Amino acid sequence: CQYIKTHQRYVAFLLMMCVLFTEQSARVAISLAMIGGMVKDNCDDPNDPGELCISERGKAFLLGAYFYGYALQIIPTTIARKTSYTIALKLAILVAAVVQFLTPTTAAYSTALTVVLQAIRGLAAGVLLPNHMEFARKWTFGKKETKLYISSIGGISLIGFGFGPMLAGFVTTRYNWRTFFHVSGGMYSVLFVMLCVLLPEDPVKSPLIRGDEKKMFVMRMEAHKNKESPKKPAPLKDIAKRIYPYAFCLFMIFNNFQFFTVMSVSPFYVKDVFKAPTDFVSVIPLLSGVTGTIFNYICSLVLIKLDKRLPWLKARMIMTSVPFTTRAILFIILANTTNLYIGVICLMINVGCTGFLFNGSIMTLNYEMDPINAPFIVAVYNSVGQTSGFTAPLVKSGIVTAQPGSHDFDTVVANQWGKLFYINSFCSVAVMLSIVISYLIRRSEWQKHPSLLIDENKANYKPVTSAKR
Repeated sequence: CQYIKTHQRYVAFLLMMCVLFTEQSARVAISLAMIGGMVKDNCDDPNDPGELCISERGKAFLLGAYFYGYALQIIPTTIARKTSYTIALKLAILVAAVVQFLTPTTAAYSTALTVVLQAIRGLAAGVLLPNHMEFARKWTFGKKETKLYISSIGGISLIGFGFGPMLAGFVTTRYNWRTFFHVSGGMYSVLFVMLCVLLPEDPVKSPLIRGDEKKMFVMRMEAHKNKESPKKPAPLKDIAKRIYPYAFCLFMIFNNFQFFTVMSVSPFYVKDVFKAPTDFVSVIPLLSGVTGTIFNYICSLVLIKLDKRLPWLKARMIMTSVPFTTRAILFIILANTTNLYIGVICLMINVGCTGFLFNGSIMTLNYEMDPINAPFIVAVYNSVGQTSGFTAPLVKSGIVTAQPGSHDFDTVVANQWGKLFYINSFCSVAVMLSIVISYLIRRSEWQKHPSLLIDENKANYKPVTSAKR
């Protein structure tokens, strides 16, 4: 028999990844399940597969309800900041399970009640991403492990976004839309039980942590007590005086705008411009998610290497400006290419740049500058960034107006998509400049590095592994 070395805490990492993957795939799949089976597209058509006849305005509210609540994530994060992020996470998963089970019943009686329930679910889910920052502070050891964990959030998110449409399509086609909500409700219920059992407030009390690894957590707590670092979150008025959260807010507005106008609508682009087969178009989101995850992980490893050779902030600036520049160039290529494979490759790399910039670069930088307040700052700039979720579809529909069958459709639609990509290219340059300018305006603030991370190479403990047969 061979020994398999493993860190016990990695089971908790996998559990958190499952939570994020389930949420990211479900938030996309729910909308598709509603469109694909729950709501009639044409109430006058007796052959329409939908079950419920809802007005166009009602459909808009129903599909956007989750994001109305999610955009207010600063509210549950503020409460969690003063109480417990761990408890807020468990409540968010419990709310998701209850809402999923109730939706098939409420949808048959009241659209308004269904909208309210989905908005509440989105509001509760707003604490998930900030919770990952707090989880990283409590559960990860060493700078390398922390960076890889935070950057992996981007990869899991991208795969979840890509997997969601396939999950919704499979369940609603093979069974019905109600089955999808019941299945997802069951998944959330299992996650809730696992979180309650395996993820207590204090990692030392987790049944996952035993023996030598428990000693590591205790020694880490003692090391933190001896460091001259803030032990409690800073007052909101002090955070408001910092300049980098405002730069991150501007980043999120542009970054989400590009995400929602690229990954969310990439199948339409490939179908309109290249006339790709339907089967190929349907897997593009998943391909983009997987490729983006690989790209995100590679960039994170490069960043770790740069950190060993360069000052941490200089390494961040390099690994922020390069993806932004790459993305701007890719948008220009997308605006001019007539080759299907070049277009798809550019889309995939573009999604990878977007995921890495959010998680591997900006999110990690935010954490390193202030681990204690990182969850709240994440909630602030992520809430602001959600405005792009409402504006991006409007911009896309306002620019790409050509209808199939219209005069000279192929040429017109290609030009319209080109305009959209040129706008995105400009956005990449603008957000990169905003970060550089904010750094130049208040350089001393950016150069502070009050991280609570303990370098495992310098601390008085060494990471240990448990050997199992």
